[in-house]
Parts: sequence; structure tokens; C-alpha cells
Amino acid sequence: MAQRQVAPLGGNGVWTALLNDQAFDADAAFPVAWPFDPRGRNAVLCDAVRGGRVLHLGFADHAPLIPEKRQQGVWLHDQVQRAAAACVGVDINAEAVALATALGVADLHCLDIFDAAFERLVAAFEPTHVLLPDVMEHLHHPVAFLQRVAQVAPQATLVVSVPNGLSLRNVWRALQGVERINTDHLCWYSPFTVLKVLARAGYACVDARGTQIAPASSLKGRVFSRLVQWRSVWADNLVVLAQTRQPE
Repeated sequence: MAQRQVAPLGGNGVWTALLNDQAFDADAAFPVAWPFDPRGRNAVLCDAVRGGRVLHLGFADHAPLIPEKRQQGVWLHDQVQRAAAACVGVDINAEAVALATALGVADLHCLDIFDAAFERLVAAFEPTHVLLPDVMEHLHHPVAFLQRVAQVAPQATLVVSVPNGLSLRNVWRALQGVERINTDHLCWYSPFTVLKVLARAGYACVDARGTQIAPASSLKGRVFSRLVQWRSVWADNLVVLAQTRQPE
């Protein structure tokens, strides 16, 4: 993924000011014209970290799904390991770490990122990329989590993906009076709010785009994908690359 500066700014950098808490608007109309990548989330994330030294946080996904996803070839951590020059996985779920290790997956660690052992691991590994795929919506304190990542790996590019609360699928389900939700999620993110949380943690966006969870395989999926190419604010998933802001 080629990096480029994402700057949805008004005439005087108003969006930068709003994202960085230097200004306030109670009813801002945030313009979203992010590129749309129809290849699906995993392909976009693997491109973003390709050739790097990748620290994959929350690698496990959901433990019961790991064997099936590995058999189908869709487990993200396997794909990241193939794309990266080196890859270390960290997860707080001891059961999932033990299961994946027993399946032969190397370089996995069960750690809380606030532990001193995590800081030592990062210092020894020296990651060029920190991958945080569909994790933020599970976190009790996402800003503190991201601040910790920035503290221990300030030079690494942060690669984040989140489900999009404004996705066309969510709009369609809302019209039916339904919210379809992973019940472990604590919130929905939008293009503005994911950038806002990153900014609060000291990160600046350098690339952002929308994608679907997977390439469209059904008629409905293909119709949704075509519509999302027209309005990327409707994408299923948002992928953001960010780097720590340098002191002014």
C-alpha cells in the first residue's frame, strides 16, 4: 500500500484542528472520500505491512475459529507471517495463544501490553509495523492502549482496521430495525472517530481507505461493493495507517 498524507482539511486546516482538540464543532460534516479497495480487509492489511517487521497485536481472533480459518486459508496471522519479513504475535487470550502454538504457529506470546515483559519484547524485536486489526472496538480504554503502543514503538507505523459503523450493511439492517453485532464489541467507529482516537493517542494518519471484510462472492455482495465504490463512507471496514506525531 503506497503511503500518502491523508488531509481532509478545510481552508485553514480546520479538520486537523478538530481532530487534535484545538477546535470544536457540535455538528461537523466530515467529508469522506477515502479510496475503496475491493480486495478485502486481509489483503489490504497484508499489503500495508509487506516486507516489514510486524508486531501483530490481538493476532488470535476468536480461539474456537482458529483451526477452521487456518484450514480455509483465511486466518489473518498466517497471511501476515507470509507477507512480513518477520512477525511476532501478541494476545492476552492465554487459551488462544496455547491453541495456536500447539498448531505449530511460531513466535507467539501471551502478554498484556502494559507489562514490562511486553516492553522488553518490543525493544528486542524492533518492529517496523504494529498491526492492530479489528481490535479497537473490543478495548475498554482504546486511547490508553494506543498511547502505550506509541510509547514502546514510537518509530513503527501503526496499521489499524475497525468495523465501520456507517457501513451500507449497517444502514440496510437499521432500515429493517436490526443491529447485527459481535457481542464482544463495545462501540462502533466511523471515519472521523477512528482518526480522533488515534489523534488523542498521539498519532497522525498517513493513509486511510475503506474495504469490505472479504471480496464480494454473492450478488448482494457485488451490488454492495459497487455502491461502496461510489460512496466509500459505506465500506464495511476502515483501514488506517498512522505514525506518531513529532513534537512541534
